[in-house]
Amino acid sequence: MTEKPTIEQYLKNIEARDFQPFKCVDCGTVIAPPSGTCYSCGSNKMEWTRVSGKGTLVSFTVIHIASDEFQEEAPYFIAIVELEEGTRVTGRLQGFDPLKPEEVGIGTLVVLDYETGKSGKTYLAFRPE
Repeated sequence: MTEKPTIEQYLKNIEARDFQPFKCVDCGTVIAPPSGTCYSCGSNKMEWTRVSGKGTLVSFTVIHIASDEFQEEAPYFIAIVELEEGTRVTGRLQGFDPLKPEEVGIGTLVVLDYETGKSGKTYLAFRPE
């Protein structure tokens, strides 16, 4: 393993607008957020990797009532995106009105972006391609 996978480093990379999942050295499975063990083969040989940032929207929800930290940002979308590299990640969904979720289509092609919330934190986000 080239570096111990940690959620802290994963989040720091997102804050720096430098999304990097882990990749299993033995079988090539891409994993995000990072884990110390490959979901596919059980190996613990991992390395940070780059991804295309392109994916497909597979699910979403609208957050209307958020925890205290995110209340000022509601309503907002949370999406699950399957990246071209095969892993699924969660992030914000941009480019749609959260008060009109019927306009969002499952299967929409999206591309990686970032969103800085009112809290000043940077989040992984996706927007239509």
